[in-house]
Amino acid sequence: VVEVGTDQQMLSVGAKAVYAYDPRNGRELWKVPTPGFSGAACPVYGRGIAYMITGFGRTELLAIRADRRGELTDADIVWRTSSIVPQIPSPVLVDDLLFVLDDTATVTCLEAATGAQLWRQRLRGNFAASLLYADGNIYCFSREGRTTVLKAAREYELLATNVLESGFMASPAVSGRAFF
Repeated sequence: VVEVGTDQQMLSVGAKAVYAYDPRNGRELWKVPTPGFSGAACPVYGRGIAYMITGFGRTELLAIRADRRGELTDADIVWRTSSIVPQIPSPVLVDDLLFVLDDTATVTCLEAATGAQLWRQRLRGNFAASLLYADGNIYCFSREGRTTVLKAAREYELLATNVLESGFMASPAVSGRAFF
């Protein structure tokens, strides 16, 4: 649930469309038809734009003007990409930067307003856990148990890596300065 102007919207990825609903009554506010299905990545929102991944099938990342109503068209989409888009891990928005990690280990930093790629880097492993932002850093958790820590910045900077023997399938929970 996000604040869009003075209203709240619940952003949701569904089969064949992404949606916004009024959380008070469930009324559909807008939708964008897509070819995707079984969306797993959570939408993120900032500065009037909803960033939504369409799911499996023809996977795309859409940057959508969230102040619109009805069935939206290409005119309501600020930008879109199908290049290196995850099917499962959720992206993270930090100020004016959108960080995306695809399932097969490519992490990308985009300008949130334009979709312009600032950097792209290949990591090791396969990914299902969502990106996590904390203390100015982006945390990437692979299924094989490798945690890669990157600086949340316009230029790529690797800060640390470590390995947990049991691996990561789900996103960790956070409490204070600890991951569980």
